Amino acid sequence: MSNHADHLSKVWGLTSDLPELESHSQSRKCPTDRVFVNRSLSLDTIRYYGFDMDYTLAEYRTPYMEAETAKYAFERLAELGYPKELVDTKYLPDFAVRGLIFDKKQGNFLKLDLHGLVLTACRGTRKLTRREIRDEYPTKFCKLFEKMPEGENRFLQLFDTLFDTPKIFVVSVLVDWLEKSSNYAKTDVGYFDNSNSSLITYGTLWSDVLQAFDMVHMKGPLHSNIMKYPDRFIERNPNLPKLLEYLQSCDRKVFLLTNSPYKFTNVVMNYLLDDLTGKKWTDYFDYVIVKASKPRFFNEGTPFRHINRTTGSAILGTHQADIMLQGEVYSGGNCDLFCQLTGAEGPDILYFGDHIYGDVVRSKKTNGWKTFLVVPELKHDLDVWTRETKLFERHHQLERQLGELQAASGNNQDREVIRKLDQERKTIVDEIDARYNPYFGSTFRKGGRLSCFANQMDKYADVYSSTINNIINYSLSHQFWSPPKLLPHEATVAQQPE
Repeated sequence: MSNHADHLSKVWGLTSDLPELESHSQSRKCPTDRVFVNRSLSLDTIRYYGFDMDYTLAEYRTPYMEAETAKYAFERLAELGYPKELVDTKYLPDFAVRGLIFDKKQGNFLKLDLHGLVLTACRGTRKLTRREIRDEYPTKFCKLFEKMPEGENRFLQLFDTLFDTPKIFVVSVLVDWLEKSSNYAKTDVGYFDNSNSSLITYGTLWSDVLQAFDMVHMKGPLHSNIMKYPDRFIERNPNLPKLLEYLQSCDRKVFLLTNSPYKFTNVVMNYLLDDLTGKKWTDYFDYVIVKASKPRFFNEGTPFRHINRTTGSAILGTHQADIMLQGEVYSGGNCDLFCQLTGAEGPDILYFGDHIYGDVVRSKKTNGWKTFLVVPELKHDLDVWTRETKLFERHHQLERQLGELQAASGNNQDREVIRKLDQERKTIVDEIDARYNPYFGSTFRKGGRLSCFANQMDKYADVYSSTINNIINYSLSHQFWSPPKLLPHEATVAQQPE
């Protein structure tokens, strides 16, 4: 076992006679094939396996999907009066990360920790220096950060889904354009055009971008092009039919719960399942719900309707039957009604989704479902984590040295040594960040501080992995054990031998 594992075994009295912790037994698997555990979970107790569709069952081709979405958004923005030449802007696939917040008062994209501390920031596509962050946020805290992401804040906009990354890029490109434009003068609240006495605030900018993306998704060519050319946008997963058949063969109920409308869902699922096996895609699910309106589904919900699969439209009136039939498709409803019609209970359900709030937070907090967060970014994160060992080791070494020196320091010479070591530590943190992403670093942290997104993942996702495929690496009687989490006084203070 590792030194950390040895320490845990001593602290918690673990012996070689006990079953290995999940964190130890999984170490034999390739990291990208693993499921990671925040809270212990027994698959033996799970009777219902639920799946979101977009970015969960359907893995979109990155960065093609994001680049096309951004292009369509720039076309809509041109219709609103923004420069037409922005349509040709080259998409930056290594720019945006999930979990960023747009400060609509100061025009910056921020990566924050759980308490609102600014870890990294960009104005447009330019990364702000530590000094610039200090100038804009004197305490280094974004004071407007309250009850996010669960609450509303009119000055902050959270971007926590994979669908959000093109939005981050488009907003940033518009800020770059305004910063460089000779027609607009920067003010405390936005940009003023003297030629026609108009003001573009950051809030107005975001409203225009949101309107453009709504047009793209609801009336624009994106959905129609995906439906026409699914192979251009979606990675076909040859393991998906095997996974769903495996679950059903083990007497588990399998359901699809997606916000997408039926016609779009039908094309995507046909591409993923029918074309591979010849079976109807609905045969792989015991229950299918489209237009679920998550996270609203986990509260009051929407009218529950039966879909006419021939026309693709909902049958008039609400569905009144006391069961849900396999092979049929339903729309809307809510969690309580779903459980009533299927006999499911919260702890019986493991739900797979990519949306930290819509799929994971609400289903966990409101209904007690077990949650599996799909984190495609994990593949890249693990690659950096395993490849840059020397950088991480040097960072940990510097933090230990700084801790020891600061505890014992009492003269000017020590303070100068501390200053130099801390400067080296900051340089290494920046180097590590650049390995992950040259603008915002890792989705999950900066140095020793976890991002807000990582904290939400830790708090609400029972387990997480880079793909749903990885669940097939475990038997359905498997017990996932979470590694014990030590408090600082347990992790840093050595115990005396008896």
